[in-house]
Amino acid sequence: MNHSSQEWSSQGRQPGPSQAPGQHGEAPAQASYPSPAPEIRIEIDSKRLPAYARTRAGEPTVTVRSADEETKGNVLAYVHVPQDRPDHGRKARPPFTVSGPNAEPLCSVRPTGSGVYEVYGGDGAPVGRITRQDGRALPWPRRPRWTVQAVTGGEPLTAKRGTPAGWALFTAFSPVFLVIWVLGALQGLIPLLFGDKDEAKKESAWDLGLPSRALWRTPGDSEVVVDYRGGGIFHITSSRLDPRLAYAQSVLHLWDGV
Repeated sequence: MNHSSQEWSSQGRQPGPSQAPGQHGEAPAQASYPSPAPEIRIEIDSKRLPAYARTRAGEPTVTVRSADEETKGNVLAYVHVPQDRPDHGRKARPPFTVSGPNAEPLCSVRPTGSGVYEVYGGDGAPVGRITRQDGRALPWPRRPRWTVQAVTGGEPLTAKRGTPAGWALFTAFSPVFLVIWVLGALQGLIPLLFGDKDEAKKESAWDLGLPSRALWRTPGDSEVVVDYRGGGIFHITSSRLDPRLAYAQSVLHLWDGV
């Protein structure tokens, strides 16, 4: 699944001025840029994904930004989810498109049912497939499994939601989490009694998030290609994954947990 890292939206660089032709009509000299780092970090604020139907017309649903120190905050891509398309849950999220910083189409993601998503490039050509499978009911926990397969072939990347250590800690402290959640819900009832629904939502909004750490790698390979450590930030080995598949998988993984 190797892929040239030079296609990664130039690491969030801002577009520069166009170059004039050289002397005697030669093609302008290409600007020289430092080679992208083997690993890049991207950040996505997924809070707006569940409320995609309320996004203002013309605005992106969420934004993919660089999380690297030198380019932190620079826009890498925009994610657009149609407001009128239904969300069928984890098995079939609405279709969405990803565009570059200058609105150039990068890819589209279309659900086909049963947790399968086909990814197409901006030109309509197939890029790959992303599949979500529910984990086994037993032994608990039931950890969903992601598979990313590029159309170019090669070994697929797979990952399970949450690490064994993360699930062990979650299980050990779940009674405490439950008590805190109940107290938050009770606190939210007070403003609700006075008719302030918005304030009630704020008071009771306590996220009992399940473990979300995920490591994408090829079967039998110890090298991690995508590492999600939480906070909406993905660490990606850019030379081994098509950026369009990386953006699509990142959005789907975050949406799976909100």
